[in-house]
Amino acid sequence: MKTEKFQNILGEAKCGEVATIRFFGKVTEESTSQFNAEFDFLENCVRPSLVRVLINSEGGSVLFGMTTYSTISNSKIPTECVIEGIAASMGSIIWAAGDVSLMRDYAILMIHNPFQPGEGEDEKEPSDLVKAFTKQIETIYRKRFGLKAEHIRSIMTGEADRDGTFFDAASAVKAGIIPAENVLHTSKQICDTVKNQLSGLEDTSRIQDLMQGISAALPPEIGIKLFETQTPNLPQTDNTQSMSTEKNNSPEYAAVAATLGMKENYEVKDVMARINSLVAVEAKLKETEKSLADAQTVIAGKDATITNLQKDLSTATASLTTYQQKEANGKKTKNETMIEAAIVAGKISRETKADWLAMADSNPELVENTLNGIPEREQISKEIAADPANIQAAAAAATTVEEKMAEKVTQVVGENFEFKKMK
Repeated sequence: MKTEKFQNILGEAKCGEVATIRFFGKVTEESTSQFNAEFDFLENCVRPSLVRVLINSEGGSVLFGMTTYSTISNSKIPTECVIEGIAASMGSIIWAAGDVSLMRDYAILMIHNPFQPGEGEDEKEPSDLVKAFTKQIETIYRKRFGLKAEHIRSIMTGEADRDGTFFDAASAVKAGIIPAENVLHTSKQICDTVKNQLSGLEDTSRIQDLMQGISAALPPEIGIKLFETQTPNLPQTDNTQSMSTEKNNSPEYAAVAATLGMKENYEVKDVMARINSLVAVEAKLKETEKSLADAQTVIAGKDATITNLQKDLSTATASLTTYQQKEANGKKTKNETMIEAAIVAGKISRETKADWLAMADSNPELVENTLNGIPEREQISKEIAADPANIQAAAAAATTVEEKMAEKVTQVVGENFEFKKMK
């Protein structure tokens, strides 16, 4: 373990002597991981007679804060937790993890209900995860300080329009959170300075920064004397025993564990591991739901595109059918006109009209060229037509012309109206 990267252990820690470690700043994954590693080093490598934890924290993540709570509360070495400045929100839970909880006379304690980032004020019900954390934290406070559940809930809820409850050392004693002997007294000058600077201030982050400056300004000998006048095991509810009993017997804790699907013989670290995995699954589920929603949006867009294309295709098909019908009707009318004109001109007989129409339907250009090549029959007057001699001559001539015409047509289209090339 690279001890040169340690940030929280104060002074030289020795075996069999009191070791001091601090938890200053916001409760995050990084801060708790760093603290836990250094605390484990003290417990398992240095093995001091007592580990004293100095706390100045505005709070933060319940999830990661519970890992530090477990680290301190499960320690095989006696522990003391001291509020050097402020222990707010999750910082107060870490403070409650020690065998003994102490406060400087100018320190501040803030206790409230947990909440999940992103929850709006208009949401009527907190999530199941927040409910589980609330019950867990309420149980820790109740067992640690020996207070009734109703009292703890009122402290966590706070007065109307306020987030939880703030305590100075005197009010913490009055509320029964700690005995008077657990207040570490400093000079009246320091207490007055803190009181003046904190007047009307409820921003835990600003209070934390202010307290850190005050704590750093204290002469080293004052801190040493304060702890020398205290015994390491001041009268207070035994934290180790109460939390062990809570883990095994508390119906509230058992309910939280049961909700998480855990059976008997579980430990705090097991509960936290399960909660951690559920949080990870919840985050992955939200990501998957978002991906699914995006995919559904894309599919819906493609479906709409396909529907529009099908409509366009139907419209184009209908237009093409109409055009083809008009074209067919126009072609039929043109052929009818052409064949009828040929009949009127005497080029072909009316009896062959159907055959000529069939040929025109197959190859209109060839029929048109053929008909154009057939001469028109001459028209004669009624008087000439009525003369018997002319009738006989005309009949003979007509026969000759018809034979020539038939021969001409046969040459072009064949005897059975099969198309041939003209020679």
